[in-house]
Amino acid sequence: MGLNMAKLLFNMLNNVFEKVKSIKFVKTKMVFLVRTDLQMGKGKVASQVAHASILLYKDSVKNKNSYLNVWLQWGQPKVVLKIDKNCESAMNNIYKTALNSGLIACKVFDSGKTQIDCGTLTVIGIGPSKAEDIDKITGQFKLL
Repeated sequence: MGLNMAKLLFNMLNNVFEKVKSIKFVKTKMVFLVRTDLQMGKGKVASQVAHASILLYKDSVKNKNSYLNVWLQWGQPKVVLKIDKNCESAMNNIYKTALNSGLIACKVFDSGKTQIDCGTLTVIGIGPSKAEDIDKITGQFKLL
């Protein structure tokens, strides 16, 4: 390899390195708020969170959510939180706040086939989006 070719290769690699160095890692996640006042069983909670996850994914694809691919490439982080005070009212406020902040959000209502009455709000899902943006809305809640 000639000296000119080596310099060209070095410059190309240096440009790539500089571009990679300038990329900031964006931490993303999905968050789920689960009502604890309903005393759902573990399987029921898992099912309701799964419903929310699918709804958020579908909405993200439909709305071309810019954080979806980052979230998919970095392990699809998901956080499940509990909410137990003034549940339905608080959850509706959180849902509205998320939407007003430009985030993807969904509500899960039970179908009434097992433990919970039909139409009962069970879970709010938010994301995927920047973790810091979601934390501004859900940061006060504890892990389930």
